[in-house]
Amino acid sequence: MKDMTREEHIKKYFNEVDGITAICRSDISWARGEYQELEIGKTYQVSHIGILSSFSNIMLNGLEREYDAGCFDLYEYGRELKDSYTDDPRFWAPYLRERYRNTDPHFSEQIEEIAIPAHLASVEKEHDVKILLAVESGSRAWGFESKNSDWDVRFIYVHKPEWYFKVEEQRDVIEHMYEDDVDLAGWELRKALSLLRRSNPSLLEWFNSPKVYYVNEEFAKRIHAVEEDFFNPIKTMYHYNHIYNKHNERYLQQEGYPMKRFLYYLRGILACKWIEKNKTLPPVPFKDLMDATIDESGIREKVEELLLIKKEEKECDMLVVDDALVQYAKRWADYYNETVGSFRPEQNETSADVLDAILYDMANSWQL
Repeated sequence: MKDMTREEHIKKYFNEVDGITAICRSDISWARGEYQELEIGKTYQVSHIGILSSFSNIMLNGLEREYDAGCFDLYEYGRELKDSYTDDPRFWAPYLRERYRNTDPHFSEQIEEIAIPAHLASVEKEHDVKILLAVESGSRAWGFESKNSDWDVRFIYVHKPEWYFKVEEQRDVIEHMYEDDVDLAGWELRKALSLLRRSNPSLLEWFNSPKVYYVNEEFAKRIHAVEEDFFNPIKTMYHYNHIYNKHNERYLQQEGYPMKRFLYYLRGILACKWIEKNKTLPPVPFKDLMDATIDESGIREKVEELLLIKKEEKECDMLVVDDALVQYAKRWADYYNETVGSFRPEQNETSADVLDAILYDMANSWQL
């Protein structure tokens, strides 16, 4: 086995970090001896961190070697990281994190209860914003994640009032993919409310996600009071119709289907069934949607079997989907392809004034 290059070594044992500083409290490590280049009491910027089973290492900007983290007091955006930071999956050595992911039944809980809140807090500090809502989106919200599914965290944030008084248009999205497989993406409040006014289905799913990482209660109360007023069943029907057709064209033109893509395809079809009958946003949990829209018990059982396989396998695994299930999905897909153009239920006409008030009050909540 060939020796690792420095780049390979760093990729295996370290995570690149931002916003972490280290104050040197000792220039001698019990494991590595004396660090003559360090100055006790000096603050250094941390570039990488890696927690092993019984040892923690850091790398410092401008210095080439690795250091025993026990020789420093660590801070993240000014907040001291106590000894419990070693429980944070963000900092575990990547190879160790992958091992725990496959063997530790509590790994997902640690990501969701420790790492994700820490990521959100870092976003607030780094971008000087206030997060109003942070939820899970995608397969983990729908309830058919695989063992190696990442976390699709979606959030809405608000700036301080002065941000809204600038002539030049400002960036209204925050995005970051972390090494612990947390995919963070957020929309600024004005952008989000504009999309709500246009009945954006993705945003409406965020508002109704069953997995909530943080919520500002006042914001949630006001959104839930008006979201139905802005719901457009026609636009939403077209959205899900496009979703299932896109997955069919791109991924399902073969005998072996990626499980993830077939379930996305089926979810779009069942969402159309729900909208046609109820004229409301479909349930976000897939099982709730399935139970409400599939009448045939045999088909429902086949879908439940597929969900069990999906949870035990990996995202990219292929399988041959039962032909009866395929034919069921295609029959309904063809039906909605033919009828989506004639789906014309009544729509709400609602003033945007109520959304302007939410924007005004949430921006001014910084003053409280």
